[in-house]
Order: sequence, then C-alpha cells, then structure tokens
Amino acid sequence: MKKCPHCRESFPDNVATCLYCDGPLETLEPLQYKISVKKTKKEQNGSDTIPKKTWKEISIPLITALVIAGILFAISQLKLFDKNIEQITNLKSTQSDSPDASTSAQTAISNHAFSSAPPTATGAVIDLYNNALTLCSSGKCTDPQKAIEYLDEAIKRMPDLAEAYNIRGNADGDLGQHQRAIEDYNEAIRLKPNYAHAYYNRGYTYGNLGQYQQAIQDYNETLRLKLENVSVYYNRGRAYFTQGNKDFGCADAQKACELGDCKLLEDAKSKKYCP
Repeated sequence: MKKCPHCRESFPDNVATCLYCDGPLETLEPLQYKISVKKTKKEQNGSDTIPKKTWKEISIPLITALVIAGILFAISQLKLFDKNIEQITNLKSTQSDSPDASTSAQTAISNHAFSSAPPTATGAVIDLYNNALTLCSSGKCTDPQKAIEYLDEAIKRMPDLAEAYNIRGNADGDLGQHQRAIEDYNEAIRLKPNYAHAYYNRGYTYGNLGQYQQAIQDYNETLRLKLENVSVYYNRGRAYFTQGNKDFGCADAQKACELGDCKLLEDAKSKKYCP
C-alpha cells in the first residue's frame, strides 16, 4: 500500500502518484503483529516446581503449640486453686478468739490465733506441728511444755517454719514467759513479714506486759493484714481505754459488739466511757 503525505489518501502499490494532488506517494511498511503468550505460574516463579508443605509438616507445630498453651493454662489454674485452698485453710484455722463473756473488760483473756503448717513442710514436721497445735488449739495450751518440745523438734528440722515460732510463743506465754514469747513472735514475723496471726499474738502479749502502745500498733497491723475478728477490736479497745483514749476505745467496743461480743461496750457504758 501507498499513501499520499498531503491528501492522506491510500492507494494500491501500482499507483505512482496521488490521483488528487498528483504528488508523490509513500510506501507503507506492513504492520507486524506480536503474539504474546501468557506465562504459566511455573514460568513466572522461575521454577518448574512449587514447594508445598504437607499437612503433617503444618499440623505437628500447630498441635505442639496448642498442647503447650493448654499446659500453661492448666498450671495457672492450678496455682489459682492452690491459692484459694490456702486462703480457705487459713480462714478455717483461725480461732474465734472471743473473750469469756463472764470476764470483766479489765481482765478479759483472749485466745491466741493460729494458722496451719505450710504445704512446703515435710510429713514429720507437719506431724510435730499438728501435735503441738492440738495441745494449744483451745486458746491456752493444755500442756505447754510438751507443746514446746514438739515445736523445738519441728524448728530443729525446719528452722524457717514461722508457724512453729508462733505457736511456741503461745506456749511460752502460757508458762508466764512473756518476754520469750515476744522473741518467738519476732522471729515468726521476721521469717514471714505479713504474718497477721503473729502480729495479733504479739500484740496480746504486749498487753499482758502493760506495753499498750506496742499492743495497739500490732493490732493495727493485724487489721491491715485483713485478720479481722472480735478479739482484735476487743483487745485494742481495752488498750485504748487503759490509755485513757475513750473515743477510740468506744469505737472498737462498738465494733466488737457488732461482731458478737458486747461485754466491753456494756462495761464501758456502765463507767460512762461511751454514750
């Protein structure tokens, strides 16, 4: 084919000049067509084979991860269960500690507070501890000297058993050895700084020694550590009254009454301490 560059008309190859303007014609180059072939995925990846992971290769790591996650969850639940059991055990092992209602507010004697042996103790140590606890579980040891013998042996086998020092302090007090009892409570608290039972017992012993401010401080710590029962308020109220602090004494006497023992409040009202 030929084409006139001026008229833009096309003519066959055998025509020499433009039939309209008589001008020269240009020969057109034949069109060349490209045929593109779409590459396959294999050719695009530059490899004839695509590696594929088998179900076995995928499932083994997945199952392993699920098993590990299940084990970790079970361990966390077991720890939570153990913690709840320990809290329940400590709650059950704490005696009511109510003073005898027939005793006056000036001379009331409260039971001591106890806690069970920790699960880390060996069987022999637990037996010794429980033998001593049986002798002292009523608030006053029925045989304090025998209880001390059991506890001496328990401490010899397990020197960091704070609970044993706590009960031995109670037995010391029942023998009239109040200063030695204080030393045992000090050791129990040193080994177990948040040991509410030991703070309560030491506070009670300080009261017996006439050291009422130290007693009040220990009762305050007992309440801070969430060991709340009638005796804590009853004995702290007595200590406040002894110091002449009637407002705080009445508040504690009222709280003790709400918890079931109104003897201190009745005595304070009879003396015109409380309204």
